[in-house]
Amino acid sequence: FGINYVQSGLILTIHVALRSIFSLVFGYFGDKYEKRVIIAIGFICSSIFLGSLIWINNIHTIATFLFLLAIGVSTFHPLATAMVRENSKKHQRGRYLSLFSAAGTAGIIVTSLLFGFLVQTWGWKTTCLLLSLPGYFLSYAYLKSKKDKKNLKVKTEKKIKRGHINLFFISMGIRSLGFWAVLSFLPIYATDYLGLKPEISAWIVSIIFIGMFVGSLISSRIIDKSHPLILVLSATIITTLLVLGITFIAQPISIVLLIGILGIVEGIFFPSQSTWLTFICPVNHQSKIFGISLFVEGVSATIAPTLYGWIADQI
Repeated sequence: FGINYVQSGLILTIHVALRSIFSLVFGYFGDKYEKRVIIAIGFICSSIFLGSLIWINNIHTIATFLFLLAIGVSTFHPLATAMVRENSKKHQRGRYLSLFSAAGTAGIIVTSLLFGFLVQTWGWKTTCLLLSLPGYFLSYAYLKSKKDKKNLKVKTEKKIKRGHINLFFISMGIRSLGFWAVLSFLPIYATDYLGLKPEISAWIVSIIFIGMFVGSLISSRIIDKSHPLILVLSATIITTLLVLGITFIAQPISIVLLIGILGIVEGIFFPSQSTWLTFICPVNHQSKIFGISLFVEGVSATIAPTLYGWIADQI
């Protein structure tokens, strides 16, 4: 399409930023209107914009559709996470949120592998059309599902000061900056410092996602028996140590092992965080809270590559 790396990076940055902003918006709407209907509309819109790329050749129109696709996708996670909470008993909440996280991670792994195969077989346009089709069936499934539960208790299960909640989100944002910096620069690091071939380095990120899948499954077994905040704090400390290990160790096998463990720890962290948020926020504000969480995560993912890339250039 005749665009350079800066322009392609800008398209990706805007896509992630829009998804983050509208996660916040739809999280707010999810507490006021039927979540299943909003999610269904999001699936339909996402499928239309993704599938329509097969007929478009203009890069500006493609970029516009990708931005609209980001808005459609942003309806799912804050509202679906809230629906998992609504339909889970208190002593099983962490388990189901962990399995929800595991299913999402498995989807990323399978789609990334399937996408490469389909692109080589039929080209990227046909692949986008094929990947858009499940969205219509999912939309129908959500519309036919049970209505949102409106008679749940609205009382907060564990009272906590608003200032502490704000501090949690600020800390989460700072933590996410570091994790997304590792995720963004891992292939470059593997190529330039470990001496791996680029085609091998490109696959090293998938080790983190496989680890996250395993970590989510582990979390489903332990989270309801533990205090979720303790798991969050423990995962944060271990992540810090693992990043230091990745920084100073130069043996490829050890690095791969640390990256896999990092993924496992992240797989434990996210459902633990979501579970803890369900205890400190009333059920009638849960979509908004999850929307804020995804917004903070998305903002960190948006600025981390640029911020840490600039820092790396200054050192």
